[in-house]
Amino acid sequence: MASFVEKSRLNKAAAGVHRLLNSRKLEHAFFGGYQLALLGSTRGTRDIDVAVKKPFLHGFDKVKQAFVDDDDFLVFDGNRTDCVNAIHKPTGVHVFVMLEYLPRTLEYISDDPNHLPFYTPTHMFIRTIRSLGIRSKESHRQDLVYLYNKFPLDLAKVYRKVTHLERDEALRNCLNNEKAAAILNGLNLRPESDR
Repeated sequence: MASFVEKSRLNKAAAGVHRLLNSRKLEHAFFGGYQLALLGSTRGTRDIDVAVKKPFLHGFDKVKQAFVDDDDFLVFDGNRTDCVNAIHKPTGVHVFVMLEYLPRTLEYISDDPNHLPFYTPTHMFIRTIRSLGIRSKESHRQDLVYLYNKFPLDLAKVYRKVTHLERDEALRNCLNNEKAAAILNGLNLRPESDR
């Protein structure tokens, strides 16, 4: 298993991603393990996750081409049309660029030397639930517990945004983590018919 990347390399890679996306006027926000490290989590990460607001026309092609055209990045061709996989060549850090709808509210983290836009803890919590429904990763279970215990989440927003199905899919991937399962079971979600 590969070791975790030190924060100085992550900071440099994130700054490079931010520079590129800003130069192309592509709205974006960072999230994932890098964000949680800046928020004080002790779990490490090997990559940078960034969400780019879906451009109206030719979204994936426009975002991918931005990374292909930049000498600081090496893009891996693949069949995905929702994610660009790249390496930030100066640091060797893997970058995952997802195209999705960004939350209206983003935040800046005081410990971030680059002053980058990030998901709020509430939006990160919602995204983590959805990620758990797709993949069973221990890091996502740890993130869910960390966010729930460390930050004052807007649970009313969580209840509006997360469906029973999303919660149940995440729960199936949390059965071996009692704390994460208890958090998911405790969410007082409205029935689908009330949405």
